[in-house]
Amino acid sequence: MYRTPSAAVVFDDVAFLWYMRQGDQPLVSRQGHVYDHIALSVTDLDAWVAKLRGEGVTFLAEPYQLGATRAVMIEGPSREAIELVEVEDLDGPQHPAV
Repeated sequence: MYRTPSAAVVFDDVAFLWYMRQGDQPLVSRQGHVYDHIALSVTDLDAWVAKLRGEGVTFLAEPYQLGATRAVMIEGPSREAIELVEVEDLDGPQHPAV
């Protein structure tokens, strides 16, 4: 079976690919595979954690130290793992949690 239709978003030399679901079987977790999560940076991790908890998002790990910063792992809508990494300052437009 061919995986069509498909789509991709390209940021410089990074591409995120996705395909339409091919059946009615439940999706399985990607954790433990070679490519098991993506990470996004946020400026206020506590605000994002509060917002996502309020929206019923599943947390795969509570906030934890990641070197000199903090991070948290959540489950996305297709059971993919998404890591939110706190950074002090982001270049470009800011997207507040609230």
